[in-house]
Amino acid sequence: MASVLKIKIFLLVLITCVTYSLQSKGDEPTLDYYFNQSIEYSDDVLTPKDILGHQVGTWHVRPDQSLSYFQSLSHLSDKVALKEIGRTHENRPLITAYISSPENIARLDEIKAARNDLEDYQGPNLVWLGYSVHGNEASGANAALLVAYRLAASKEPWVQKLLDNTVVMIDPMLNPDGMGRFAHWVNSYKGKQLVSDANSMEHTEAWPQGRTNHYWFDLNRDWLLLQHPESQARAKHFYEWRPHIVGDFHEMSTNSTYFFQPGVPSRQNPLTSEANFDLTADIAEFHAKALDDLGAAYYSKEGFDDFYYGKGSTFPDINGGVGILFEQASSRGHLQESVNGDLSFPYAIRNQVATSFSTLKASLSMKDKLQSYQRDFFAGRGEAAADDSVKGVIFTSQDKGRLQEFLRILESHQVAVRQVDDSIKVNGTSYSADSSYVVNFNQQQYGLIKAMFETRKKFKDNTFYDVSAWTLPLAFNVEFTHLDRGDLSDVSSKELQEFGQGRWNGSQNPVAAIIPWDNFNAAKGLSRVLKKGVRAKVSTKSFSLKVGNDERKFSAGALVVQLPANSEKKTKAVAAIKRAFLEAGVDVYGVDSGLALNGVDLGSPSIEPIAMPRPLLLIGGEVSPYEAGEMWHLLDTRVEVPLSMQHANHVDFTKIDRYSHLILVNGFYADLKPEEHQSLIEWISEGGTLVVTRTAAEWAIRNQLVDFQVEVEEQPKPEGHDFSHRDDVIAKGIIGGAIYQADLDNSHPLAYGLTKDTIAFTKAGTQVLKPATQDFVTVATYTDTPLAAGYTSEENVNRIKNTPAVLAQRLERGSIIVFNDNPVFRGYWLGSARLMVNSLFFSRVF
Repeated sequence: MASVLKIKIFLLVLITCVTYSLQSKGDEPTLDYYFNQSIEYSDDVLTPKDILGHQVGTWHVRPDQSLSYFQSLSHLSDKVALKEIGRTHENRPLITAYISSPENIARLDEIKAARNDLEDYQGPNLVWLGYSVHGNEASGANAALLVAYRLAASKEPWVQKLLDNTVVMIDPMLNPDGMGRFAHWVNSYKGKQLVSDANSMEHTEAWPQGRTNHYWFDLNRDWLLLQHPESQARAKHFYEWRPHIVGDFHEMSTNSTYFFQPGVPSRQNPLTSEANFDLTADIAEFHAKALDDLGAAYYSKEGFDDFYYGKGSTFPDINGGVGILFEQASSRGHLQESVNGDLSFPYAIRNQVATSFSTLKASLSMKDKLQSYQRDFFAGRGEAAADDSVKGVIFTSQDKGRLQEFLRILESHQVAVRQVDDSIKVNGTSYSADSSYVVNFNQQQYGLIKAMFETRKKFKDNTFYDVSAWTLPLAFNVEFTHLDRGDLSDVSSKELQEFGQGRWNGSQNPVAAIIPWDNFNAAKGLSRVLKKGVRAKVSTKSFSLKVGNDERKFSAGALVVQLPANSEKKTKAVAAIKRAFLEAGVDVYGVDSGLALNGVDLGSPSIEPIAMPRPLLLIGGEVSPYEAGEMWHLLDTRVEVPLSMQHANHVDFTKIDRYSHLILVNGFYADLKPEEHQSLIEWISEGGTLVVTRTAAEWAIRNQLVDFQVEVEEQPKPEGHDFSHRDDVIAKGIIGGAIYQADLDNSHPLAYGLTKDTIAFTKAGTQVLKPATQDFVTVATYTDTPLAAGYTSEENVNRIKNTPAVLAQRLERGSIIVFNDNPVFRGYWLGSARLMVNSLFFSRVF
């Protein structure tokens, strides 16, 4: 028996190696190769080759070519409808192809309308196949053309039955901008003779690579956060249809094989039901058969988890569907050597085609089971909420800009939010009617709401593929309280009110305009007026003035614009201020006198000028594209500050005089040469601001640019663990994405606009800064019990507690600002992002 098993294993390995090598000489693949059989097709439907001029897999398809092919399908086949659901940052169309029977296509609107009754839906199954959210994982996007062609043109009886019972939604390129970047790269380096050498340029893609979108974000982390137009359009479309199955097609390392879920059983999110896991396992049997038929090796219960709900394969699980992750070993070009033999691009595409159809076969075979599961899921939301001791959540913030963005995300996820009607105190926290909101858990999105607001710290398994926490109110630095039944019943609420534009208050012919800094969007307004040549200042002390007939107090951080006496110039300045701030939703106060009722007058030396920042961000090399992109996105879209970028390996520190700020995010930077060190010190001393985050902080310390110190992490002593415990021991030493709370000195200029005395950071990595020996340089310090949500070992929590999170030091006329964490994590972490924004405008006033 053992010898027979060995022979079977040998044959499987042999078949796999031979199959990997197919097409290795650059021969053009055939449709029979991709579908592993000969199929009769309708002559009315064009093949991908008819549009591309070559068979799929010969070259990497570009976004425009993919669009052209799907347009041809919708024009030529009554089984296909095409819809543009949005546009990317680079203005590329985001499309979805609906493929079904002609009868179903004719009544798509009727089917979609029936989805409003999720507890009683009886129509066709809905399957969404999404390809290549990581643009350089291209086998999926190329497979999409073949999948669509077979569905539209095949005369196979089972395909006809499938289309009678299913609406297949194909999203052929989830990330067109990244896909285009990657296709250009690999096609540019393809020769007539395919080169499998992993060191060849084709396989060593330039920074930032095509994985990410235009701003270098990982879109497969944005399904929950919705920071980008791609995700916003996709979420809207998802909620319109609520598919029963979502297939999410990716690639992984070249030396791997093929992965499909369910994934690691102990690492699924506890808010996801066992029934979901069981369905995923049942569907996995169809994938296994499809890949067995091809002789392709695979695995399904290792490596990948189903924990973070911001991923394309996990997001459906908390929304009543079954999400499935597929990972194919990547050729990262047209042909690449691997431990399994040369891996060709057509081979990778063929496996993605196979599991696309195995998903559809599972949907057809399990139609009743999938529909029953989804009906039960939504019917059970009320019961689940009733069993929960927490009945809702209330939250508040004085920052309308952050609140507005937080509410946008909640509403985009179809979370019902109501505005507090009467001010109330809950557990010692005051919630005022004009700035507080309540979410009742007893609603359809109960599970997702739990996932957004929970602060879980205990886990069945302490290993995570991505972050272990993402608590939205902590990210937005809003005060929040979970409500029990009694608390919820005490909250009086009303329909949500629109924020609208900002208001001009007080004098219409003022001597000065005052803009409070407590609205995140005030930074955008400030950038706009500075670009128009309006002179603005910031008050470093609080004051109160008469506004109309009332006294109005302004906190430190308020902007002051002294207006000219000349009526024509004043009119232009006021118009510029209104356009800049009111359109951004920021209130402005016109005053008739600069004489304060309390505090400093408007001509005080404590009110200091602000210059338009001219920042330089170092990119490329070993700089994190994600964190560089997050910084770029913040400055470019939220603050509207033009950002210069230079390659970290090419920057000349002796020639940066034109810049006001030098920003170094997480990454590894070459040590400074003596002349560069001196030039950088001189640049800072003459008024420049150096901002460093995460490992860049260690670089600044190592190069003696600041007087701070990094704590050297001691290696743990061996404890005699068995090898079987290795993963658990390694997990204890990792902080992959937990949330830490810090005490904030909100009298510091870097904290202007932040009214809470604590602030949360996403912590990734175990770097610890030593407490500063100087006074007045510590902006934020991790609390004595800093872990707010997520996993960190007790040893690491004890290392981090009571150590600095943010330090800021003056060096003559300039400043150095050190963030131990990433203050702009994934674009949505607007609480700590305010510290970064203040670093741009207020780095010379402390």
